[in-house]
Amino acid sequence: MESTLHRQLKERFGPECGGRAEVGVDGFRIDAIDPEGRLVEIQSAPLGALKAKLSKLLVEHEVRVIKPVAIIRRIVRRDRANGPDLSSRRSPTRGEPLDVFEDLIGLARVFPHPNLTIEVLGVEIEEVRVATKRRGVRVIDRRLVGILSTTFLRTADDLWSLLPIGLDGPFTTLDCARKLGRSVAFAQRVAYCLRHAGAVEEQGFLQRRRIYSRAAVCSSAD
Repeated sequence: MESTLHRQLKERFGPECGGRAEVGVDGFRIDAIDPEGRLVEIQSAPLGALKAKLSKLLVEHEVRVIKPVAIIRRIVRRDRANGPDLSSRRSPTRGEPLDVFEDLIGLARVFPHPNLTIEVLGVEIEEVRVATKRRGVRVIDRRLVGILSTTFLRTADDLWSLLPIGLDGPFTTLDCARKLGRSVAFAQRVAYCLRHAGAVEEQGFLQRRRIYSRAAVCSSAD
């Protein structure tokens, strides 16, 4: 079932700005087309689900992938799915645009592409939850409250805009994890995306860990 968040973003990037929503293109159902004729796909789910679709569409079409990342999340409670909202509280967990690397790994072999733009939206959302006997709590909907930031990813160099200054190398995934305050597993996803995009160059090994540095083509773009 389509979430309210998905529907809101589809309208925002389609009809509300002079475009269209729900359009058939080359045998695919596209979420929206913007006023410039670019195809728009809203993807709250993992980005990897779009890989096959994008591989075909990007040959002849410009595509904008809108990827919302929850920065602020409000938890809304109901006692039944179609009942009224009973309470609302702000989650103590705060996200950041950097979180997109969790999903970007699914498009690592597609991005960058001259016809592809990924727009990472930092958003505030309401997450509607209902208590169930079997699962404890079930999320039944997500609603957009507001857009807090937008990061455009078009080139390998753009990936660095998601990362803190001073990480450009040389570094290992352990260094990356410490700098980001994240797990080594997350840092490995970051390195994987950077490597496949051509944003880093390998400089050998340190205690069996690859050493990376920012690719010359990216460094010269600053």
